[in-house]
Amino acid sequence: MSVTDEIKGRIDVVDFISRYVPLQRAGRSYKACCPFHQERTPSFVVFPETGTWRCFGACSTGGDIFSFLMQKENMDFREALQALAQETGVQLPEETGKGESRERDLLYELNEKAALFFRNQLHRSQEGQLARDYLQRRGINAQIAGQFLLGFAPDSWDTLRDHLTEAGYSLDALHRADLVKHNAERDSYYDSFRNRLIVPIHDRQGRAIGFGGRVLDDSLPKYLNTAETPLFHKSSVVYGLDRGYRAIRQAESVVIVEGYMDVIAAHQFGFENVVACLGTALTEEQLRQLHRYTDNFILALDADTAGQQATLRGLNQARQALKRKAKPVLTVTGRRQVEQHLEHRLSADLRITTLPEGRDPDDIIRQSPDAWQELIGAATPLVDYYFGIVAKQYDLNSARGKGEAVAELTPLIAELGDEEEQQHYIQRLSRLVRIDERTIEQRVKASARELRQPPPEGRHRRRFTRPQNGQPASEAEAPTPSERVPSEEAAGAMAAASGQNSRGATSSATPDLAALVPETKLEVFLLALLIDEPDLLIWLSDMAQELEIAPLSGRDFQQVEYREIFGAFRRFIASDEVWDLRAFQETLNAGYHEVLSLLTDQILTMPEREQAEIQNAALKLLIRLRYARLRENLSAMQFLLHDAQEDENRDAILEFSAIINANRRDRHHLERVMARRSQVSYGIKQTESGMAIA
Repeated sequence: MSVTDEIKGRIDVVDFISRYVPLQRAGRSYKACCPFHQERTPSFVVFPETGTWRCFGACSTGGDIFSFLMQKENMDFREALQALAQETGVQLPEETGKGESRERDLLYELNEKAALFFRNQLHRSQEGQLARDYLQRRGINAQIAGQFLLGFAPDSWDTLRDHLTEAGYSLDALHRADLVKHNAERDSYYDSFRNRLIVPIHDRQGRAIGFGGRVLDDSLPKYLNTAETPLFHKSSVVYGLDRGYRAIRQAESVVIVEGYMDVIAAHQFGFENVVACLGTALTEEQLRQLHRYTDNFILALDADTAGQQATLRGLNQARQALKRKAKPVLTVTGRRQVEQHLEHRLSADLRITTLPEGRDPDDIIRQSPDAWQELIGAATPLVDYYFGIVAKQYDLNSARGKGEAVAELTPLIAELGDEEEQQHYIQRLSRLVRIDERTIEQRVKASARELRQPPPEGRHRRRFTRPQNGQPASEAEAPTPSERVPSEEAAGAMAAASGQNSRGATSSATPDLAALVPETKLEVFLLALLIDEPDLLIWLSDMAQELEIAPLSGRDFQQVEYREIFGAFRRFIASDEVWDLRAFQETLNAGYHEVLSLLTDQILTMPEREQAEIQNAALKLLIRLRYARLRENLSAMQFLLHDAQEDENRDAILEFSAIINANRRDRHHLERVMARRSQVSYGIKQTESGMAIA
């Protein structure tokens, strides 16, 4: 039981709300004039059975004791939680994760202070003239230098260190941010960056997470980046994305280069869809971030063959992070027998452009922006580029070389969405390795069969472990089934979902996932599904439009903590930030961390299902939730109408009658929606009065 549930279990909602407004019994409910707006006819109803309230008048809002107290006393959730916990004697756990959140906030703050220091050194110090001269030679103007907040680290071992410690920051904090290094022998700290042009590195939200430093002479290393910190992970950084994501969307393409100076030069000349992977091989995380904004990727590689091959090997692995699109394909399986299946093919267009030998994007862009544009426009499709690499890499006169070439290229051909394009490359590969075309085609078909199953994201997989100390763990730390100890209720649900009875015998049918959820847990499991599968939010929105029902909103959640978490979740998804549970948790009020932990805990009780089943379960949960609310509201409104009729209050009779009629129309529409989708198990049963949700 969560802390909020324990508190609500100790407070009677009728007694609590009666402190603020006199309630009158109306059947099984209670009514009053709404305390949140002026009205003469009571439209505020309290439901003792569910511990909730709702205004059917101008407010058209509702919730539980927490939301009532927040609205009445102008409190946030944490303040309401503390007040009610103190009243009921419920012990609040320590704010889990608060220490980690404070640590990250401190590192963000330190990086911002350091960036300001470096910037002042560039523009105001005499020593900064070296960096100013360098920028002038590179053709970087003052405006673009200001936009990217470029700075300068003086040739000193302690200038930044002393500046920040005098401002009150500890040496240990500076070390954790990698702004200083530690000399263990002397037990001393010294500046990490010295005599370098400083390029602040920002995350997608524009927060400084680290720095890159370029030497101003022939010293080595030429480039130096912040080491790994809680904020900075080089393999996941896309430099320039904070300034370029809008341009990427507008251009419907992204150009990926190697270094930050290339990005800065590109932006100065108007090519704002250019980003950098900071000299590393392109990673899954970097591609996944970029794929939120475009399906078209252009990699600008240098002319070094070894470097190209290393990049392509990394790209070949990273391609697994890209989204696939499902395409129906008909296959002849026997005499006049045709089978339809889905093949999942890469939805991205990957192209490669090779830079002239000895040139980098910075040089080309500054000397001739038109030449850069032509170079990008002539980028080679990935498959064509691979053909060229394979032809150089393998001995195509040997059987082994031919086999390696075929193994390398056939999966790429299988991912192509156009059959004529596939046939073109099959013929080309056949000529390249001098193997019969039908043999190549069979290998491509074998690769295609592997693609008929959705990628790992297509099947519902466990992403979280049971949270420890309120912190969701990573997938890599997920416990084995034997390590999980679900509750008795959850274990029963899991057994039912897997088709087993209480004695472990397997039943003949697999029940609908959503049918296992009791009505009191609809909000919990719907929100847990969304957190586990964030793409469900978009899918539900599309389905709501198709089914002509209102999209999922905060009003669907009566418990304030679920409503607030859903609102934060929707804002996080709308921000285009790559979904990450820890990053999402940081956006929440600390008072919601325990609730989020409990939601992720619910995921462990869910049986593993295919993506389509997960989607249908989410839709059914939404419909069941809406239907339950309508049924609950109808019961209250009928009593209010009855009282209005006894009082001969004509205005109230008309108002409540209109609400009841609207309620009936909404329920009838949901029933029609469920009937239209009856091929999916929606837990519908026929009753004497019509359809109802099981």
